[in-house]
Amino acid sequence: MIAKTPNVSAHPEPLNVSDFRDATQQAVAAIAPSWPLDQMIAVNPWWPQRFTPIEQVFAEQAVLSGHCPLMPSAYYLSHWQSPISEAHLAEAISTSGSALTVSDCLRALRSHSSDLPRWKPLAELCDRTREAQEGLSWQQEIQQQVSQFLALYHQYPQRFDAQGQGGEHLYQCWLDVVSQDKGIKTLTGVDLLADFAALPTQMDALIAEAAAFWQPILHDQDGNLAYCHALMHGLSGWASWQAWLDWQQQLSDSEQQEHGMGLFAILLAWDTVLARWLAKHRETAWTSIRQSMHHQAVNVRHWYHQAQQQLAPFWIWQQALEISQQRPWAHALSTQASVDTLATSPTLQAVFCIDVRSEPMRRALEAQSDRVQTLGFAGFFGLPIAYQPTDSHIHRPQLPGLLAPAVTASQTHATPERWLRMTKLGWQRSLDAPAANLGMVEAGGMLKLVSLLKRALRISGTENPLNRLSHTDSDWALTRDNTPLSAAEKAELGAGILRAMGIADQLADAVLLVGHGSETCNNPHAAGLDCGACGGQTGEVNVRVLAQLLNDADVRDAMAQQGVTIPASTRFYAAMHNTTTDALDVFHAPEHAEWQTWLASASEQARATRANQFDQTPTQPSKLKRFFATRAKDWAQMRPEWGLCDNAALIVGPRTLSRQINLQGRSFLHDYDMHKDRDFSQLETILTAPMVVTNWINLQYFASVTAPEKFGSGNKLLHNIVGGHIGVFEGNGGDLRIGLSHQSVHDGRRYRHQPVRLSVFIAAPREAIDSILARHDDIAALANHGWLYLMQIDAQGAVWQRDRSGQWYHLNVAT
Repeated sequence: MIAKTPNVSAHPEPLNVSDFRDATQQAVAAIAPSWPLDQMIAVNPWWPQRFTPIEQVFAEQAVLSGHCPLMPSAYYLSHWQSPISEAHLAEAISTSGSALTVSDCLRALRSHSSDLPRWKPLAELCDRTREAQEGLSWQQEIQQQVSQFLALYHQYPQRFDAQGQGGEHLYQCWLDVVSQDKGIKTLTGVDLLADFAALPTQMDALIAEAAAFWQPILHDQDGNLAYCHALMHGLSGWASWQAWLDWQQQLSDSEQQEHGMGLFAILLAWDTVLARWLAKHRETAWTSIRQSMHHQAVNVRHWYHQAQQQLAPFWIWQQALEISQQRPWAHALSTQASVDTLATSPTLQAVFCIDVRSEPMRRALEAQSDRVQTLGFAGFFGLPIAYQPTDSHIHRPQLPGLLAPAVTASQTHATPERWLRMTKLGWQRSLDAPAANLGMVEAGGMLKLVSLLKRALRISGTENPLNRLSHTDSDWALTRDNTPLSAAEKAELGAGILRAMGIADQLADAVLLVGHGSETCNNPHAAGLDCGACGGQTGEVNVRVLAQLLNDADVRDAMAQQGVTIPASTRFYAAMHNTTTDALDVFHAPEHAEWQTWLASASEQARATRANQFDQTPTQPSKLKRFFATRAKDWAQMRPEWGLCDNAALIVGPRTLSRQINLQGRSFLHDYDMHKDRDFSQLETILTAPMVVTNWINLQYFASVTAPEKFGSGNKLLHNIVGGHIGVFEGNGGDLRIGLSHQSVHDGRRYRHQPVRLSVFIAAPREAIDSILARHDDIAALANHGWLYLMQIDAQGAVWQRDRSGQWYHLNVAT
């Protein structure tokens, strides 16, 4: 958690090494993880700070990093009158308890100066005292040296004997490298080798030594915290990668190895060496810099408070923008609250992921017949699995990043490891190795030429080679700790999933389990367009496994003993929704089923609906189909699809609430019937898992728009992959870039994503929601500190909103 902002104490208490160590741990813990490219999922970049009010976090980040995650004044003013009205501004002022008026808010934005107080790190202060001819700036040198070392360390762990090692090993390897790096003197004109060589070789000893040096300068614990947070902000991309390594260890319950602390130690060592060199060789400059650092530490709490005050009008505008989006939806949902369930029993049930891209497809499929029922469910379909091709060491999670897999799914036929090495997967790994790629291209030049020609002619796109293994029609084996699951264990899993879907007692003859994935070409962030609930993979493995499990006669018999009876006429079909082309493919579909024509027509309708997202789209169905297929296979296409752009809401309730509403692909839809959830255990699962996932998605898109320099990955045209899968550089160096690229949220003229916080509409009793929040601090923090909005729709159609104190108030949605 970032430091609070009370008044500055005139007589701070004495500091010690323990205080400094606490500050370092808080700074490391404040960094959210960033998943690797091949498992890319959306992450709320402020997740570790969820227990602090969002306004405070944003103000402190603006001070410590120079990046404020709110839009500039021109953006809000461009929305004045449409969609933001004076009434929206007035409501935002009232609900926030602000003393500002509408006129104050307008005046503040029109005359606003964006100069917020900002903490300046040591390297920046040093650069201000140097003359241009002295060489590369210290900020650039530190970032480049540490970033290049980390890329090398993680790409070639065997070179450093780093496999399974933690932060201590990382720091020691860096110290060994930097103590021999003569390039630093070449680039900066300063020889620091002896200073690096004199550093302690243990992290704890380094922190103790640095604490003794820095604490007289940093004044008090607030200065300590600010300094440590600012240090991590200086290389926040790599800090996020190190945080992911720590996250994976926590999921597997392994011993904590402090990967993030290893990076902090490296940055602290750089600062300490640089400061000592200045004190020894540039005494006058050091005196000035030391005074500046001390001044910052003394005043940082006042700066936090000042930044919050300056940003207060912006928060009113931000909330007004969000209200302008919430009210029409609240009104529409309110009018549908009394609608009963489907009048006829469905012929076809189709269960889609809650992903916003499923909403237009569901609407299109439902338009084909009143005998179609669609449902929204988390895209991993409740399967806690990892996919492992038979006879392979590859073990790929197929579930949300919040969870660890408990079951392994493999095809029953063998996939020899040597075959994997011979396929495109092996070629890609070889080509990723700089020392070997020239030889690989020479050895397979003609084969690569064929591939290039195929792409140029748009005959085929690209695909994760591992996904090709899952396209087979082989049976699937499920194991836990290398032991096959019994029929009873599978039945327990299947029964729980059907109950959670709400269809255990009403199954159609045909039930489609629809996973989804994207189809793009030459796209390092392709996994970010696949299913986030499946760990940044397509949902194909999950739907194939679940369809087989639910069609298994032995499993059905065992499920009947557990109170869930599947009619003999019911058949489950695995299907895939290609979100780039809007194609619906069903595996092992019956040839003459009536619903096959419904699927084809729904795809056409969904493509026609989505065509307005792109310029110069044809209107004829066949040409439109070809238009989207071409985008999917074009290796120069930077915007093959818009992914989850413009996501803004999560609706938890029966489909009748939203079936008649065009949500324009902006809402996650999770089906829920409180009448089938007497103990509200299903609601608890939804609020503690899918709601958290949608919050992560929503705030990653938010951050990539509002603070792209820090939380976006920059220009796609300049991306270079780091370590084969770790992430990307923008250009040939600098910090690791995380988040979404500029092209993923902006079409060249305007932002395609509107940065608003998630509005969660829940059709369940307020008492049940409050009870769940009382048991789960994590999700209560999201609501209590402004990271999302909670709304409740009661049986009479009234809409209630929960404020940050936990009180519910009725919304007037009539207008």
